[in-house]
Amino acid sequence: MTNAQLLQMARDNLTRFTAAPAPADALRKTIEAHDIVFALYPDQSPRGFDTYLIKGKPLVPGASAEELARLPTTAVPCADLEEAIALERAFGDGGPGQH
Repeated sequence: MTNAQLLQMARDNLTRFTAAPAPADALRKTIEAHDIVFALYPDQSPRGFDTYLIKGKPLVPGASAEELARLPTTAVPCADLEEAIALERAFGDGGPGQH
């Protein structure tokens, strides 16, 4: 997964979330529907954002690129790292939304 692909996913999800009648519910459902979820948040780097893995941490170590490519993956926009960490706590691996 390239940074450009992650950025496009985050932009597409932002569009869906803002158009949804219940944006928070749309965000929750999106996270729950994917095995790997990255948060993208603004930073001062040349690309303009950094990433934080909010779901899928147990799946990534030792996995090949082919194995990772088969897992449902998405990216969601965040205002900052703190928001990304809050999403991880709420919906990440072993969080309240996981069963």
